[in-house]
Amino acid sequence: MKNKNKLAAAALAAVLAAAPLGQAMASDYATVKGGGLNLRETASLEARVLGQYPTGTWIEIVEKGDTWSKVKVDGKNGFMMSKYLTAAQSGSTMYVRTNTGIGLNLRKGPSMSSEIITSYPIDTAVTVLKKGNGWYQVQVGENTGYMNSRYLAAAKAPQYTKPVEKPYTAKLKNINGGSIVNFRLYPGMKTKVLDTLKVGTQVTVLEEGVNWSLVELEDGRTGYVSTYFLVK
Repeated sequence: MKNKNKLAAAALAAVLAAAPLGQAMASDYATVKGGGLNLRETASLEARVLGQYPTGTWIEIVEKGDTWSKVKVDGKNGFMMSKYLTAAQSGSTMYVRTNTGIGLNLRKGPSMSSEIITSYPIDTAVTVLKKGNGWYQVQVGENTGYMNSRYLAAAKAPQYTKPVEKPYTAKLKNINGGSIVNFRLYPGMKTKVLDTLKVGTQVTVLEEGVNWSLVELEDGRTGYVSTYFLVK
């Protein structure tokens, strides 16, 4: 009988030792607040410090607890005090401002290695839910995920061109003496080059601006060229 009681007690102790800190939250993230926060080896202020992370650092929550949370950051597993992890919502509206030509990726986590949910073109409005260093958690329609904050802005991209009253034909020149002209996806010197066109190529001007114009090629493609490179 004594042996049975000992076995039962041992089993109960094992269950209690294995009890989680709280409800596991798959692929849930929070950010550090209140300055540098220690990542500790165990859930104790006396435990060895594995690293320290500044305000805004994204932390993956493995298990959420009232006092301590089991987390993962920079490939390290450990514990952080829950009161210094925030999931506060912002609710502000921002806009995609990338000129890569492939849109801005919405990812499942705040990392370039996280899976891509979808991507959105320039001027797409997003609702910011959480802000952190380098990444914002956002909502776009029914999709929620993370975007690189470098490519989000408080206002839409400025309008560089306006539609002409009647489209007209022009030819390309290069005022710098070159033999080609860059045909770009968006207005701007750092935007994606779709093609290089020979000087003398005929285009149809659809929209005009001081520095850039939207043109259509004979094959139906549309893009931007420098207004200074157009001869009516």
